[in-house]
Amino acid sequence: MIKQSGYYRFPTVAGNRVVFVCEDDLWSVSLEGGIATRLTSNLGEVTHPFLSPDGTQLAFVGREEGHLEVYVMPADGGVARRLTYLAADSSVVGWSQDGTSIIFASNTAQAFNRIYKLYKINTEGGFPENLPLGLAHHISYSANGGRVLGRNTNDIARWKRYRGGRAGVLWIDVQQTGIFQKLINLPGNLASPMWIKDRIYFISDHEGIGNIHSCTTNGLDLKQHTNSRDYYVRNATTDSKSIVYQAGAELFYFNPATEEHQQIQIDFRSPQMGIIVILPTMAWVC
Repeated sequence: MIKQSGYYRFPTVAGNRVVFVCEDDLWSVSLEGGIATRLTSNLGEVTHPFLSPDGTQLAFVGREEGHLEVYVMPADGGVARRLTYLAADSSVVGWSQDGTSIIFASNTAQAFNRIYKLYKINTEGGFPENLPLGLAHHISYSANGGRVLGRNTNDIARWKRYRGGRAGVLWIDVQQTGIFQKLINLPGNLASPMWIKDRIYFISDHEGIGNIHSCTTNGLDLKQHTNSRDYYVRNATTDSKSIVYQAGAELFYFNPATEEHQQIQIDFRSPQMGIIVILPTMAWVC
């Protein structure tokens, strides 16, 4: 058993590669676990990474130049390029199916900070394009172009068992008609919609703790796939084959096809610079 030595967040997966955030930087590790490789060493905080469908590019949100903006870099490591200049709160939520554009949610140009819409921007740069889908925080596509939207689908671990008007809701457009219908009615807060084959996977806390559930595209046959009891399942993402997520300080892998579920054992070899050790009469920076 590898000793836990980091707080791992915001995992993303493509094939056998997992990228996650720790110490406000990006790290890469195999889906089977192993030694983590640092990909960034930024001065600013890095969050919400998302690997491209082919696994060669990595989009993320960084604040290297002050504001939260969307960046893209090679998934193996290298120079990151800034793509947006919005000076707004943003989060990368996916890629276009052809892998040429990054999809992100942002509250740019909105009267209230809580209003988010979806945008896409080409990896070569240019102006972001507003997706005509109304208010939304997340989106996931089927293989034939169907869409499931998440509205108010923030990190529900920060809104535990919230049941008010801003609870997360999922809306689906199976036939690409542009007409969305509510996917499922559950007495809970929903997050992280993921369309995998003929089912929609998502996080819900309607039974008390946030866990991954799924249903068919018409909202039937509800199933629970994880059984976390100590920590909420958070920040789940998929490459349409595997699901990775955070629970507590650790990362986990779930295979929808086989129901295989396991912790990703990460050998985290950071020098952990900047940790402050407080003693009764002094503070040292280690």
